[in-house]
Amino acid sequence: MNHSDYRRLTPWVQWSAVVLLFACIASVFLLAGGCRESESPSPPGPSTAKEIVFYGFAEDMPQTVLDAFTREYGIAVRHLTFQSPEEAENEIRSGREFDVALVENQLIPALVEKRLVDEIDLTNIPNFKYISGNFRDLVIDPGNRHSIPASYGTTGLIVRTDLVGQDLKRWEDLWQPRYAGKIGLRAQQREIIGMTLLSLGYQFASENPQHLAAVEKRLQQLRPAVVMVDIEAEDAVRRLLQGEIAILHGYAEDYHVAHESNAAIAYVLPAEGTPLWAESYIIPGHGRHRQYGELFINFLLRPEITAQIINEKKYAQPNDAALSLLNPEIRNDPMVFPGDDQFRRGFIITPLSQAGQKVFDDVWTRFMGEKP
Repeated sequence: MNHSDYRRLTPWVQWSAVVLLFACIASVFLLAGGCRESESPSPPGPSTAKEIVFYGFAEDMPQTVLDAFTREYGIAVRHLTFQSPEEAENEIRSGREFDVALVENQLIPALVEKRLVDEIDLTNIPNFKYISGNFRDLVIDPGNRHSIPASYGTTGLIVRTDLVGQDLKRWEDLWQPRYAGKIGLRAQQREIIGMTLLSLGYQFASENPQHLAAVEKRLQQLRPAVVMVDIEAEDAVRRLLQGEIAILHGYAEDYHVAHESNAAIAYVLPAEGTPLWAESYIIPGHGRHRQYGELFINFLLRPEITAQIINEKKYAQPNDAALSLLNPEIRNDPMVFPGDDQFRRGFIITPLSQAGQKVFDDVWTRFMGEKP
């Protein structure tokens, strides 16, 4: 983002941009003292929980990590999944019981305001000490009373250059007739509407009614040219590799999985800028076992466990002590740990006003072919 754009941002968005930029810079350095020993508090009394429920995207958490927690504590972890942030928010609002959820940061303020998230006792999460100081105490959750930073990254386009060449450089290029029928989009409302705003020269999170009317018209023009794909990399990347689509709206994990099978696949961060996403662990208020949810989060923050997650899933996490445990090719990969320029051209996904969210919802519902 340029300096004039930055001055127009709200103070919390300015701070978040600085946080992500400096966290990125810090991530390329190893701690001088190496990895500190993680703390593993004993379960709070005899375990009355035979199972806890973890709620997140299907491919956010390696099964090997869940199995390791079960072996150590004798508590099974059932992983329930969602396809979009909006689905996650609706399920949590409905009162479904989840002991830990991994959600995108823009959801947290509204969930806290509605008292749908329990307060976290950080004394039960001693491994919080490994979280980078640049990611703590954000305005979305002062003092980390309700959330623990988990992961972050960029959104871009994964492109089969062997099928469509290397000319695709901007979001606006998606509207070129030659790409019709070759584009795969995920059901990510904020990212798709945001990239359309950018393609029109507007701000990523503009709530201007005229801008959003133009976005709706432009999305309706694009709709016949796109295929909606699942959020999971397994399905989306399969369709890319099989040639059903040649352009996939996606993330670093998609690129790495696809590139292993086809070296002609590129990860493009469009010139207008890229959405910057971040996720955090929360304990929904309808969960049955808050203390075991905290135990699970503390387990996930162990440097060796965090490193295992990063090495396998290829998403950055702000855990300082995990850096020295990463595979060097992952630690030095700008697709996983984005560089300064990528952050400067990025747009953090932040909460909308209530009125703005209503308009976004209506635009998205009509784009998906439903009545609002």
